[in-house]
Amino acid sequence: MSSETSGPFLAEPMKRLLTALLDTLIPASPDGKMPSAAEVGFEAYLHTQAHEYISALEDVLQSFDSNFSDLPPNRRHELLEHFSKDRPAEFSSLLARVYDCYYQDNRVRGEIGVVQGAPFPQGNDVAQGDLSLLDPVMENRDRYRYRSP
Repeated sequence: MSSETSGPFLAEPMKRLLTALLDTLIPASPDGKMPSAAEVGFEAYLHTQAHEYISALEDVLQSFDSNFSDLPPNRRHELLEHFSKDRPAEFSSLLARVYDCYYQDNRVRGEIGVVQGAPFPQGNDVAQGDLSLLDPVMENRDRYRYRSP
């Protein structure tokens, strides 16, 4: 398997396994409004935002039998639950990447009520405050190597 920065990095059997794994972690909603985790461009996300995780993902995928994608969802869920208990750090890392990708998707964000686009399209007014609160920090800037104003 290759971990290049562009193009597919998984062979077809591993892609099928990844799709099944993502669909098991976050299945699509029954009404079709919320996509599954496999439908939000996880591979592209890895290449653009989490390239350092690709080799760890390959290790995770190799932990599952090649027939994982052919199993019914309840059996896949059981196997994934066992994996989460046997290898909690790896599961947590996988889940963090999946959630990060999933909740960046505009369809998901729209369905959960998160405003899409820039958070302050007309600008952001910052209320003026009392900056004297920063005086102790500025007094210790040499100690902590803070830049001078």
